[in-house]
Amino acid sequence: MLWLIIIILLLVIGVLSAYILLYKKEIRNIAKKLQFIKDNDTNMKIDLQIKMKEINELAIQLNHIIDYYKTEKIAISKAQHEFKEEITNISHDLRTPLTSIAGYVQMLESEKTSKEKKAEYYSIITRRIETLIAMLDDFFEFTRIESDEYPLQFEKVNVNNVLTNVISLFYHDFISKGEEPSIQMPSTPIYIYGDKDALTRIFQNLIKNYLNHGTGNISISVKEEKHVCISFKNYALNIDNEEAERLFERFYIADKSRSKKTTGLGLAIVKNLVTKMNGEIEAYVEDSFLIIDVIFKL
Repeated sequence: MLWLIIIILLLVIGVLSAYILLYKKEIRNIAKKLQFIKDNDTNMKIDLQIKMKEINELAIQLNHIIDYYKTEKIAISKAQHEFKEEITNISHDLRTPLTSIAGYVQMLESEKTSKEKKAEYYSIITRRIETLIAMLDDFFEFTRIESDEYPLQFEKVNVNNVLTNVISLFYHDFISKGEEPSIQMPSTPIYIYGDKDALTRIFQNLIKNYLNHGTGNISISVKEEKHVCISFKNYALNIDNEEAERLFERFYIADKSRSKKTTGLGLAIVKNLVTKMNGEIEAYVEDSFLIIDVIFKL
């Protein structure tokens, strides 16, 4: 009887030892594959040579972590690439007016430059400096909005009044562009709950965007149905829906030459302010017209 007990114990110990060896082998296998995955750009996953419930569960969870790590790595790489592009674009946008100013200052210092030309160069330098200040203002404001240092004061706001006042500010700009906007808004006031100054800035940036990049036939409408929709529509032959969707990205400029002397932050600021006021904004192309809809709840 004693010998039987001893034999059974030895068998149990043998089986347990075999299991321990298998566990150790699989753990070493997992560790080796994790090291390889860490050191190499690979799509390898953890697979097991011997299926055991606990080890299998560990492998599943590790594969989930590997997938997450790869997704994050791709996102970081994309963000780094975009950041480098943005820095390059900012450098270009700031360097252009500064280089121009430096060139005109050099010509002003020349004794060969006539008084008439000097007056002209002074005027050009002033405009370049104003452009530079406007760009820096955009950078500063965008940074404030992104870092939540742009507090909003919510109140009942008359959309008709704000829009009419903003359009009147740009009257001479529209005349210089050789056109007058078509405006459709109801005679009765339309109200939203938001920040008056932020709404003013939204309308200003949308109109500036048109004046800088639009090619004609601008119309602005205000409608009230289940929500309030302020729509800006203008002719835009050289833009498609893919580009329209990117207009609200920071520093994005559809003009690849970046010759318009803008930062590409105007519409990014618009989107941030609309979002902060619990609204929505979308841009799309329809029959060669770019349409930007700003939507607020009643």
